Formats: sequence, structure tokens, C-alpha cells
Amino acid sequence: MKMKQENKTTYAILFTIPETIPKNLHPDFSYRPPAKEQNIRFNQLYRRQSNLYHTYAAAHHLSDAAFSILYCLCETIPEERETAPYTQHGLAQLCSLPRQTVNSAISSLVRQGYVRLQQLPGSGNTKAVFLTDEGESLCRHVIDPLIEAEQRSLAQMGHEEVELYLRFSLTQLDLFEQELAAILPDKNGSSRRDHLKNEDETGE
Repeated sequence: MKMKQENKTTYAILFTIPETIPKNLHPDFSYRPPAKEQNIRFNQLYRRQSNLYHTYAAAHHLSDAAFSILYCLCETIPEERETAPYTQHGLAQLCSLPRQTVNSAISSLVRQGYVRLQQLPGSGNTKAVFLTDEGESLCRHVIDPLIEAEQRSLAQMGHEEVELYLRFSLTQLDLFEQELAAILPDKNGSSRRDHLKNEDETGE
């Protein structure tokens, strides 16, 4: 109980504070779902989004990798495609796909007539990836409508909501990247977390 004296009148203000805070209750007393539950929901959303793109790609007889490559090529303005073309290595990084997967998908797209490879002068064996006329047509009829659908969905959310979504997603991704780096094994099969645990145990 806390007594407050004001204008010669005494007020009794009562606070009931629990001795321990429940595990799923944040210190500001707002409910926060456990991390495990949140992670399950987060993964469900990721898989749902991935399935949407997979379904769209499959409907147009494209593999997920080929679709991702075409998406990257199509969303670049035509002038930049010629002056700053993508290489196979650059597309692998941009699409977050293994180099071998990208090379295989590009070979398939070349056979289908959607892209062509061109040797870059003075760059050894590095080749640039360009859309053919048929590839440009595919962009207009398949990729562009999808990009427009993405943009319409974001426009319905509102600018502030989208900015918050981007900021929070980037924060979670950065934190997860740090956590993953701590458990990835080195060439000796030990992770950084293992090294830290050993240091704590030995006191070094």
C-alpha cells in the first residue's frame, strides 16, 4: 500500500504485484506467445508464401529455380539488363540458390529459348545471362502480372504497415543469421557455440 497526500486528503492506492511473472507474460504484463509457438507460426507463413510462388511457377511449367531466375531478370529495367547484365554467379547470390542449381536451371532456360549466354570480354569464363525475345514475352505475360499482384497486395496494407513488416523481418533474419553462425560446424566439426561452452567449462 502506498499513501499519497494531496490537498489534505489521503488516498490509498493499491497495487497487486505477483511474486513471479508467468513465463508467457512479458515484464510489461502484456501476453507474449512462447518463442516455440511463434516460430511454428512464422514457419507456417513462410511455407504458405513459398507454396503460392511454387503453385504459380508450376502452372506455367517452370521449376522454382527457373522461376526465381526469370523473376530477377524480368524485374530489372531493360536498359540495365544490357549495361549491367547478371552473371550466373550473381543470380545465384540474388536468388539465394546454390550455384549448381542456378547453372542447371539456366541451361534448361537456354534450351527452352528463354535466355541466352554471352561471354563477357576480359572476364575469363564468366558469362552474362540475357533474356531472348521469347523470354521478354514470357516476362510480360507471366512475371509482370505476378509482380503487379505483389504490389497491389502491399498497397492494400498501407505504407506504415509495410515498412514495419520489412523492418521486423530484417531484424528477425539478422538475428537468425547470427544464431545459425553460432551452431554451424567449422572444418573440425565444432561450432562457435561449442568453443564458447568449452571455454566456460575450462575457465579459459
